[in-house]
Amino acid sequence: MTTLSSNTSSLLNIHDLSIDFRTDEGLVRAVDHLDLNIHPGEVMGLVGESGSGKSVTAKTIMRLNPGNAMIDRASRIQLHHDQKSIDVLSLRGQQLRMVRGGLVSMIFQEPMASFAPAMRIGDQIVETIQIHLGHDREKARRIGIELFERVGIPFPEQRFDQYVFELSGGMRQRAMIAMALATQPRLLIADEPTTALDVTIQAQVLDLMLELREQFGMAMLFITHDLGVISKIADNVTVMKRGEAVEAGPAEQVLFHPQHAYTQRLIDALPELDELPEPPAERPEPLVSIQNLSIRYPLAGGGMNRTEFFTAVDSVSLDLPRGQIIGLVGESGSGKTSLGKALLGASPISTGEVSYHTEQPFCFGSNKTLKRKQLAKVAQLVFQDPYGSLNPRMTVRDIIAEPLEALKMTRSREETDQRVIEVAKRCHIEVSHLRRFPHAFSGGQRQRISIARALVCTPQFVVADEAVAALDVSIQAEILTLLKRLKQELGITILFISHDLSVVANLCDHVCVMKQGRLVEQGSVRQIFLNPHQAYTRKLIKAIPLLKKREPVGESPLTLKAS
Repeated sequence: MTTLSSNTSSLLNIHDLSIDFRTDEGLVRAVDHLDLNIHPGEVMGLVGESGSGKSVTAKTIMRLNPGNAMIDRASRIQLHHDQKSIDVLSLRGQQLRMVRGGLVSMIFQEPMASFAPAMRIGDQIVETIQIHLGHDREKARRIGIELFERVGIPFPEQRFDQYVFELSGGMRQRAMIAMALATQPRLLIADEPTTALDVTIQAQVLDLMLELREQFGMAMLFITHDLGVISKIADNVTVMKRGEAVEAGPAEQVLFHPQHAYTQRLIDALPELDELPEPPAERPEPLVSIQNLSIRYPLAGGGMNRTEFFTAVDSVSLDLPRGQIIGLVGESGSGKTSLGKALLGASPISTGEVSYHTEQPFCFGSNKTLKRKQLAKVAQLVFQDPYGSLNPRMTVRDIIAEPLEALKMTRSREETDQRVIEVAKRCHIEVSHLRRFPHAFSGGQRQRISIARALVCTPQFVVADEAVAALDVSIQAEILTLLKRLKQELGITILFISHDLSVVANLCDHVCVMKQGRLVEQGSVRQIFLNPHQAYTRKLIKAIPLLKKREPVGESPLTLKAS
């Protein structure tokens, strides 16, 4: 095990941290004798595959692990502030509340599960600022709205007064980042903070974090599976595998001269942009056709004789070729998810229609009724937020089996179990885990469960909405390989909605670009990435966070590892 040496100037010192979880199968070791030091102003990157213990470590610093977590008696977590040493594991009551959200703040991986759904987002942020900074409500509101603007939330004053379910996934994540930064913490724990963000907002948020680091001397523990992001933001990197720190050191040393085979495997799994596929000679016939489709949502505050609308999708016409993977990209709020859901009958269609060219063709839209069971047998959705879409009271087996049973696609429980086990193995879910519940899994593991549920009834069309956003690079590579194989073996058509353009470049046959509800550009992968016509598309591609080395001061700040 590689460790970082103890230093009295540390802001945070973790020594010999070991954590076990009580489960039905017995004790499971999540963190194994971990040593970690973070100094004032330092950005420590914590990387590793899903289930390696990264998030468990972060939550232990905040004392947020569930009741079945058992911390070894020899474990120590010391927080140094104002020449005082705080024993984090012994804190209780008011002392613990002042550390949480005050000295230490956290950006959670799943903001939908972190915000109170019945309170306006702005009220939650105002309350946090008042408790920890002592400002009056008016000043706290000004600070919150300014942070909304700085993290790239459009119309910040209006968004500040909305509820969490009214925001897109990317906007929810930005709101969570704003709340974590609001108290100017000494240590910011960022657990996959940019997972749900498009590349341009991600770059903006990372720049903001670095700016606040310089302004307030704030340290960061930055947890991510995105090594391109780590190369931009981290000073030092610790690599975890199955609860242990297997490699640690300066970011450039770990990322570009790794000593451990596991670290090298993570780096080798990164998608690259140097081998873009040639477009097919002939474009196949469409499986799904979209004609002049618009989606408008009513806004609150309309007068008695008028209704105001927000147009999420604006007159989109598009053919999705049979047996291809079509990438749908664009910034958060561009209408990608609304369009994808409309193809599955999950978003209201204001004008236009969707046609499926299956053995028994059918269409639906603003003037045609949708037959949901007919659609469900040929089309499925992989959700963006697996935690919110998985029933917490159902086992993994029952979650995956639910579409089969609802559509009566199997004749017995034994046949259902056989199909569930087959798809679980394809998605790298251990058969022994099928008896567990969603809360027992990491974010990446839950996403695999969501993918398995969508694939279990062998659909012809799948909408994958940020389906690999929560996955570490090695598991992401496996899932992308699985999707490619499904396309080849089953002729399945996939609409792949993503903000990660490097993934889109390596997976998709065709790319569509959306901006503010409109389809602004489409073409083959090579055309879009090598010769984009729109300035907006060029901006998205330029912001892709590839693994990069930092140049010395005075030169270009970043350069590609390989071109």
